[in-house]
Amino acid sequence: MKKRVPGPVILSILVLLISFNPLSAESLKTEALEKKISEISSLRARIVDKIDQAVEMHNRLEHHLAELRDEIRSEQTRCEIYSHPEALQNLRIRYNLSLMQVLQAYVQQLNERIVYFHNGNEHLKFFAQQIKDDIAIISTLKDMEIDNLTGRINRVLDEFRSETKKPVFNVGDIEMLPVECIWDEITMYSDG
Repeated sequence: MKKRVPGPVILSILVLLISFNPLSAESLKTEALEKKISEISSLRARIVDKIDQAVEMHNRLEHHLAELRDEIRSEQTRCEIYSHPEALQNLRIRYNLSLMQVLQAYVQQLNERIVYFHNGNEHLKFFAQQIKDDIAIISTLKDMEIDNLTGRINRVLDEFRSETKKPVFNVGDIEMLPVECIWDEITMYSDG
């Protein structure tokens, strides 16, 4: 009489054999890395949106700054104002200089954020390419190398996920040029 092996025992043995199968482990590694590529792609799209927002804001502010410069020059010519103290006596010029002071600080911070997001996007693009290369040679990679790469990617993903949830820039962090510098810049351009 033959002894039969119960179904659950056979199933358990198959599961164990599959879990120790190197092809299955490679498949899991590949799947995990492909998931990271998907996360990177999604985050890169959000970063590009932030860059677009920042560039649009930057362009609007630069346009507004140009209008203010023209208005100051026009008022300077109309009222024959040649010095900074005289300019501060004119309410229109003083107001425009103060407004330019704030807008230039915004533009500076936007420039920094645009560079930051561009660098982050390039960093993520590099990681995505590295993952694609690693998937191509997955059978020769050691688990530790994959874990190291995944850890580095996760740190960058975490940093930029939180950054994409913030406003493009923080008004509280701006540094303004002195109004006199702005006046000097405007009058330098009108002289030359």
